[in-house]
Amino acid sequence: MPEVKDSNDQTGISESFLKKLNSIKNIPTLPVILQKLGKEIRNPASDAKRIARIIEDDPAMMARILRVVNSAFYAAAEPVTSIQMAVARIGMTAVNNIAMSTAVFSAFGKAGTEFNRQEFWKHSICTGIAASVLYERVRPVMPERFGKDILHLSGLLHDIGKIIFEQFFHSEFLQSVKKSETDKIPLYEAEKLIIGESHMNVGAWIGQKWNIADELKSVILFHHDPDRAGEKHWGLPGLVHVANYICVVEKLGNGGDSVPISMQPIWDRFGLAGADISAIVATVNEESRKSEVLMTFANGK
Repeated sequence: MPEVKDSNDQTGISESFLKKLNSIKNIPTLPVILQKLGKEIRNPASDAKRIARIIEDDPAMMARILRVVNSAFYAAAEPVTSIQMAVARIGMTAVNNIAMSTAVFSAFGKAGTEFNRQEFWKHSICTGIAASVLYERVRPVMPERFGKDILHLSGLLHDIGKIIFEQFFHSEFLQSVKKSETDKIPLYEAEKLIIGESHMNVGAWIGQKWNIADELKSVILFHHDPDRAGEKHWGLPGLVHVANYICVVEKLGNGGDSVPISMQPIWDRFGLAGADISAIVATVNEESRKSEVLMTFANGK
């Protein structure tokens, strides 16, 4: 996976805009526990007990993980009562990704009413669900294999740059949303005109600061142009690209986009056509009802 670094070559962010970003003193950070988890997961000698010991040091994080694992989202046959049991049931990486998901919700406080955060998170969650539904349909042509957790986390994070804009470049971002709608241009083009940067590049920047996995940074950076991820790694950005398009067209939440962006070559690679959308949406709507626990986290409950 190509590394996305905090540099002009990798994100396209100009030096002047990079200075603006680096001058923001209260950029949200993720809990230290996630760094510890990431390090432990990469340790070949790690096991469920060691992972559980780290998470149990943060009772709030432990409670959130157990809520998700026991929700309809994961359809547990019997209650999971400990982190060790959760790791045994769904694996270390999946538990880590759930921890990341719940931490992202808590990293951002509630904002003003002009941009509906609840609808934004609904769009992001539904994009992850749609990516998972799509994956099951197109698995034979995928260049890589993905678990349900990474697909949902990819959807959750793909537009994270918009939250940075909405929180720290508030009026300019609202102007961008309006210009996109009025001029019928993609939101990222309006962002470049008004703010001077796109949510993809700024999302990759915050992903670098958070030290998230390269495959997730690639989704954030390339979800509007998956071919830029490279021949071997276009699959995950491609899934999120199509999933995002479907969610925008079908108004599953609202990420601020009024102009759906679709690259036909990506649909062709997957063997998908517009006629497939209705069946996909029906499944997404059914699956989204199982994700209510994630929406409660998004709403700070």
